[in-house]
Amino acid sequence: MIFIKKHINLSFSFDGSLQRREKWQYPLEAVRELLLNAVVHRDYKNTSDIVIKIFNDRIEFSNPGILYGHLKLEDLNRDDYVSSIRNRLLAESFYLLGDIEKYGTGFVRIRKALREYPEIGLKLEEIGDYFKAVLTCPVVIGQEPDKSPDKSMMLYYCQQPKSIKEMMVHFNFNRRETFVNNHLKPLVNSGLIRMTIPEKPTSSKQKYLTTEQGITELRTAQTNR
Repeated sequence: MIFIKKHINLSFSFDGSLQRREKWQYPLEAVRELLLNAVVHRDYKNTSDIVIKIFNDRIEFSNPGILYGHLKLEDLNRDDYVSSIRNRLLAESFYLLGDIEKYGTGFVRIRKALREYPEIGLKLEEIGDYFKAVLTCPVVIGQEPDKSPDKSMMLYYCQQPKSIKEMMVHFNFNRRETFVNNHLKPLVNSGLIRMTIPEKPTSSKQKYLTTEQGITELRTAQTNR
């Protein structure tokens, strides 16, 4: 969940109260249920991995093992479907931990969560030996298009260490993957910006700082204006 939240959009709105309201690109309850479904109901005799892919317009959850027993894809669209449990001991463990509220109600809760997100679609399918669930979001509601900061703006802003989140907020950028690949990485690769913790690239405390080379280039650009 932490990984997914780092790679999907989060928007804020104000309703007149002192608190701002946040809305994730996808309902977190639905995401959580699909993750639980992949872990609890996968076929552990199959040595393949659970695969989660995050794109700008969708999240794909794929796990080894098609629906178990007599359960069919169309059954999951009904609130009265009867679950068939492949891994009963594992399901009971998650139930006792409080992660599962009631057997056979996961997709009921997913549909309930999606009612608050009419723009989000859910597609279920069986492909070979895999069960696949896809949350689709073709349009990000309530967000402005990404604005592209030029190189000088990035170098100027990062004269003090900044995290990716701080940079995205400052430059009004929504898509983390696009921002990192198109704007941050080229400056890091060219030696103009560096990581503050290079030995741990994925550290949660990672920040980025303009290098001496970057400051020299920034000064040159300012002089030539």
